[in-house]
Amino acid sequence: MCAARMAAWRVHAYGSCAELRLESARVPALRAPDDVLVRVRATSVNPLDVAMIGGYGARVLGAWRAADGAADALPLVAGRDFSGTVARAGPAARLRRGAAVWGVVPPHRAGAHAQYVLVKDRWAGPAPRALPPLQAGGAPFAALSACALLRAAGLAPGGAGARGARVLLLGLGGAGQAALQLLAAAGARVLAGCARELRPLALRLGAAQALDREAADYDAALEDCGPYDAILDCAGLGGAEAGARRWRFGRYATLSGPLLRRTDGAGLLAGALGAGADLLAHNVAARAPVRWAYFAPAPRDLELLRRRAERGQFSVRVERVFGWWEADRAYEQLARGHARGKLLLDFEAARPAPHDEPPAR
Repeated sequence: MCAARMAAWRVHAYGSCAELRLESARVPALRAPDDVLVRVRATSVNPLDVAMIGGYGARVLGAWRAADGAADALPLVAGRDFSGTVARAGPAARLRRGAAVWGVVPPHRAGAHAQYVLVKDRWAGPAPRALPPLQAGGAPFAALSACALLRAAGLAPGGAGARGARVLLLGLGGAGQAALQLLAAAGARVLAGCARELRPLALRLGAAQALDREAADYDAALEDCGPYDAILDCAGLGGAEAGARRWRFGRYATLSGPLLRRTDGAGLLAGALGAGADLLAHNVAARAPVRWAYFAPAPRDLELLRRRAERGQFSVRVERVFGWWEADRAYEQLARGHARGKLLLDFEAARPAPHDEPPAR
């Protein structure tokens, strides 16, 4: 039987990461026959978590939350992915108690930066045995975002349309690393533009060529190496970048669409209209299709990632593991930028006695 209460990292007002508090909260109760309650083993801190604490997407996510009958946005528990063990399962769930799982939480639901997380059965799946549980906890959100990006670019994550395709990948964070591995497994030829210190990693993950974005001739090299069947923006450049250069490409896809930012500033209707106008302008300027991609908890993609991991074709680069009581430090590190791998929270780590803990920073 699960304990009545759990430790959870929450914010009660939008602002900076300084709003984070480690608190006692109720363990979520099953709400539907297909719900599962997962005891969290590991979870990651993503840029979206930092942005949501600042209020990013509050209007759209609020409307989504209301339509889903979910609780109020605040207090907010962030954390979009996890690994762990099923503690309870509804009668319609395929996952049963005791199963080792990994999964994701849509942004409108209470997240995984807590000892327990409640999710729909379809948002989780059997954890890949080839990945250590800590790695598995930091994989799904970025990798499912990469799957959405590939689809937007006309390159199915499973390989259809990708074999032999010439792809320019910009950025090698979590989503970029996942996209690169999926493309390499599908037989695409990938040119990666990334930070100098990440070039060896790009080649190791399957890039045919890796360009140093700090080099003086970087911009010219990106243009000269074309044409590309697709350009994938994992660097936060946005759709405007598609028409800002002398690119030659078939399709441009980005994870940095302006929809949520627009609606935050102008409201749902005006913001959506403004975002649509942005997209039209980007397509006209680029003279080629420009598409936005957003994370989606797609069960088929989660299963694809599990199979890729079991075959040694998908892994996760971990930069640092924090104890669950140190989440505020993980957030601070991510907010400063320049993370080169996943920042993880270990919810099975033993918290040291107070006199053994490092001094607060």
